[in-house]
Amino acid sequence: MRHNLVVGPFVARDEEQRRMLGAVLAKRGTAIVGPPGVGRTALLSAVARRLNPARFEVVWTAATESSRHVPFGAFRGLLGASDRLDDARAFAALRAALDRRAGQRTPVLVVDDVHQLDDRCAALALGLAAEGGVPLMVAARSGSGVTGPPAPGAVVALWKDGYLERLDLAPFSRAGTAALVRSLMNGEVAQATVDLLHGWTGGNPLFLTELVRHARVSCRLVAEGGLWWWRGPLTVPPRLAELFDHELSGLSLADQDALAAVALGEPLSVPALEAVAPDVVERLEDLEDKGLVRMVDGKEQLLVSLGRPMLGPAVRERLPRLRRRRIAAALLDACSGAAPDPVTRARWQLDAHGPVDAGLLMRAADATCAHDPELACRFARRARERTRAAAVPLAHALVELGDVAQAREVLERACADARTPSGRLGPALALAAHHCWVERDPAGADARLAALRPTVTAPSATAAVDGLRALVLLAHGRTGAALGVAERALRTPARGPGPAWARLALAMALALTGRTQDAVALAEPAAAAPDGDGWSRESAAAVCAFTEVWRTSDARSLAGDPAFGGGPGAPGAAAKKAAGTAGADETPDKPCPHARARRPEEPGRAVDGVPSGPGGPSGPSTTSGATATLLGGYLQWVLGHREDAIARLREAVVQQSVGRSLFRTEALCWLAVCLAEARRPEQAERVLAACPQDAVALVPGQRQWARAAVAAARGDLRAAGAHLRGAVEAARTAGCWAVEVEYLTYSAWLAPSRPSDELAERLAVAVRHVDAERLVAGAEAVLALSRGGGAELLDHAVRLDVLGMSAPAWRLAERAAAALRHQGRRHGDAVILVGRLRDRLGEAAPAAPPEALTTREVEIASLAATGLSDRAISDRLGLSVRTVESHLTRIYRKLGVHSRRDLPSVLRGA
Repeated sequence: MRHNLVVGPFVARDEEQRRMLGAVLAKRGTAIVGPPGVGRTALLSAVARRLNPARFEVVWTAATESSRHVPFGAFRGLLGASDRLDDARAFAALRAALDRRAGQRTPVLVVDDVHQLDDRCAALALGLAAEGGVPLMVAARSGSGVTGPPAPGAVVALWKDGYLERLDLAPFSRAGTAALVRSLMNGEVAQATVDLLHGWTGGNPLFLTELVRHARVSCRLVAEGGLWWWRGPLTVPPRLAELFDHELSGLSLADQDALAAVALGEPLSVPALEAVAPDVVERLEDLEDKGLVRMVDGKEQLLVSLGRPMLGPAVRERLPRLRRRRIAAALLDACSGAAPDPVTRARWQLDAHGPVDAGLLMRAADATCAHDPELACRFARRARERTRAAAVPLAHALVELGDVAQAREVLERACADARTPSGRLGPALALAAHHCWVERDPAGADARLAALRPTVTAPSATAAVDGLRALVLLAHGRTGAALGVAERALRTPARGPGPAWARLALAMALALTGRTQDAVALAEPAAAAPDGDGWSRESAAAVCAFTEVWRTSDARSLAGDPAFGGGPGAPGAAAKKAAGTAGADETPDKPCPHARARRPEEPGRAVDGVPSGPGGPSGPSTTSGATATLLGGYLQWVLGHREDAIARLREAVVQQSVGRSLFRTEALCWLAVCLAEARRPEQAERVLAACPQDAVALVPGQRQWARAAVAAARGDLRAAGAHLRGAVEAARTAGCWAVEVEYLTYSAWLAPSRPSDELAERLAVAVRHVDAERLVAGAEAVLALSRGGGAELLDHAVRLDVLGMSAPAWRLAERAAAALRHQGRRHGDAVILVGRLRDRLGEAAPAAPPEALTTREVEIASLAATGLSDRAISDRLGLSVRTVESHLTRIYRKLGVHSRRDLPSVLRGA
């Protein structure tokens, strides 16, 4: 009989299918062994579907717990209902039944859940495998002797004695998770969401499939920016809840209390667990063997966590309210000195419905604001019952939830209700930050801070006002003014977050002005400063990471850095940790499109009424998920990996589009530039048009730069040059030498031949103010291009290649090859370098050398390739129609084409 299966999409098991097919074709067979939910049955079905029905007859059967108690139970459909079969007759009858069904074809026996076979069926399967005439494909659960009765010895002998090839099936890797979710959603999925789902499910295909299907029905997965994003709490789908209920229902009350305690506070120390369930410690190893908990060695004691991420929500959802209240109170008593982190202790206080520590709740609200704003709102609202100071973290959480108007109202009311100047300072600073980074009005924020400055006298208060004002000025593109205010704030020693904000503003300004070594020297200690808040520490870490791209001797070495979205600290890791400890009726992790997940850390305390930070809590000195995605996209653009850069920057644009985002303009413009360089100017224009002009921009001239890239992609080099001149002027006016160097270098590469003398002169002046190796190398390569010496061009191309700057190195090497055409070995070196870089970048070989066209011909050919008519080109360039026609005639002859329809492919190759 065929096993009736309803399977979902099958992905990411290509190697396993290849091995299984090879074993069947060799008339041996395979045994798939793996834990529940990894897709053993789905893999059997996928391989069976790929077998040629003209050659093979696939016969399905499945063993169950019930069939195990019936002699020959799993094979009854093949053997018939006779009760007089002995082992020998049964084997002959089974073989005859298989041959009868197959006819002239080869029978393939598929046995699902082979570990459930009774001893007599197991002996028959072993006999078939030993005889070798019938290939077997079987699936068995790993660890069956721990979570249930052990598999019969004859079943184990199938792979132990080499009759079948054993194939251990593991959960999906992160890439496999992404492939399955994309297939289920029929579209691209944000990497942050993939990371979250992988962390929750451990890559288990069954859990993933059920979770994603339930999320579609419950609108947990939403489309934004062309990607699918998870939004809302982790809830266990009904089918998985049934599985967990079946697993948990057989536990004793003490074991259930222990699991509930771990679910409310993992990782939990053994003494704390013993206080809730005194007798459970002796049973921890048994619970660990069942996969319900796992024990790890902490710094000073043994810690207990749940065995699977989704087990936490399952336990919490079935936990009655009074029982939760009792266990939370017991945990508070057991951990009276300190909890694993302030967020966990704050949760216990809410669950226990007893007295609360308002300061603890405020710190917990700050720590959860970015990745779990609903929970942060709960903390802040409860704290606000006891202190007005909780208005600031409440407003931050409301902003993350998208309720900007209510957040402003909360801060304005807090300012009006404050009874003392120190009590008014915190909400006033938060309100100014709200104007700048939420309402995107840095000018209004500056005016508020300028009016606030004369009203404060305490050193910590004046430092806070000046430090925040320096950041606001920087966000408004006034880099020079920000430098002055930040330096003034740092002249007088002060406590509180003000000095940290000033150091951050100064580090950012120094990086933009080209003094990257000084910027890093200031930002590195700021990223780890104990007196700094999490927002400034994280931003300082971002400054270090961004500046490192400009300074590094090989940008490729940064690809695995967590600051750029690589390695163990990749985006989503912090969210996954938070998800394991959230309550069932809370939002355990709120990975909205703008989620910036952070680990719960101890925020710095307020000093003289100054809040912890304009952007949120204290945290680790590393970039968050959203910032890492943005920096990773920029790094991939630098490396010439445009498609990877586009994928990351699409996510970054969505993540930076709401909340208190620093880099909204930068994310948008970097994406538009990448799309334009990938010859998708229409998409780039839509990206720019979909987002209005933003007054907050740390890097001046970004929008003009993006428009220049789009114009260049459309072939309108005149417009591109005009936009780039505007970008260069904006950078120069702000005193941002490093940014000016980048724009001038970009402008030089748009020229069809060597850059103009004016550009070279300006670049030579600007680069003297910059100490970043990558920027200097790119600028010096452009200056060499202006001189035109072939050997010098080749030397600079080699240098750029060593620095990981593949795209400009390739273009420079092409110019060098043209200049060295008659110089023997040096020309050969240039040609080899061109080929290697072209292959690395995935570029096609040119159909005709670009030097064959003049500057005007390049302009006209590019415009004609976009589909513009001769009249439209003449209007655009200010030429007569006859002149355009003459130019096109020469262009067609030089490029060896016959019409403008052939131009796009030829120009792409060139």
